[in-house]
Amino acid sequence: MKKSFHSWLVFCLLTVFLNLAGNATEDQSLQTAYQNAIKDAQIAEPHEISKGLIAIVERDNRLMWKQYPDGKRVLVVTWTSWDGYDNQVGKAMELTQDIWVTTVPELSHFCKTHALPKPSLRLEQLLGLPPNNGKNRFVEIWVNPNDLFRPSPDPEITDHEAELNFPNKGLFVKIEEDYIQWFNDLKSSSYGKDGYPWTRLGYTYDWGNPSSEIGLSEFVIHNGATVDINSVSTNEEYCQ
Repeated sequence: MKKSFHSWLVFCLLTVFLNLAGNATEDQSLQTAYQNAIKDAQIAEPHEISKGLIAIVERDNRLMWKQYPDGKRVLVVTWTSWDGYDNQVGKAMELTQDIWVTTVPELSHFCKTHALPKPSLRLEQLLGLPPNNGKNRFVEIWVNPNDLFRPSPDPEITDHEAELNFPNKGLFVKIEEDYIQWFNDLKSSSYGKDGYPWTRLGYTYDWGNPSSEIGLSEFVIHNGATVDINSVSTNEEYCQ
C-alpha cells in the first residue's frame, strides 16, 4: 500500500511539474512574439500601409449611427479593465483621458467569423496588446466623429489609408502643433520592453496572425470629449 501511494504521489507531482513547465514555455513564447511585434512596429514602411481602413463616413453602411442634438454619432468600442463605465450605461460622460477604440461592426465581425478557443488571448493579439493584460470588459460608446482621430501622422478619419509622414504645410489637411507634439511624445515612449506595437498607420498590430500584421482600424477619442455609454459587457458576453 505504501509503495502504491508513493508511486501515485510521484505521478501527481510529476504531472504538476510538467504542466507548470508547459505553461512557462507557452508564456515565454507569447512574450517573445509580443516583443518581436514591438520591434517590428517601431519602423513603419511604405509596403505596410493599408488601403482598407474603415472610414468614418455615413455612407459606410457597416457603421452604426445615432442622431443626437449635436449631430450623428458613431458607435465604437474599447476594451478595458476599468470599472468606471459600469454605472454610466445610458448616460453622458466626459472623458478624462484619450480612449483608444475600434468600430463596433469590425470587432463584432471578427468575433463571429473566428473560432476563439482562448478569446482573451486572440483579442490581445488582434488589438496589439500584451498577453495576459487583464482586460475584462468591452464598452460601447456613442461618439461624435469630430472627437475622433486616427493615431497616425495623417489623423483624418474619412479616408481608407494613413500616410507615413505628416502632410506638408499648405496642403488642405492642417495638423496642429499640439497633435504633432502628442504624436512624437507617444512615439518616443512606445517601443521599449513595456511598450506596445503601435503601427502609426491607423490599424492595430495583429501579432497572432502569421499571414498579416494588419488588425482592426483604430481611432482615439480625445480627452475632454463628451460621449454616451451604450453598453458594458464581459469578454464572454461580447465575443461569443
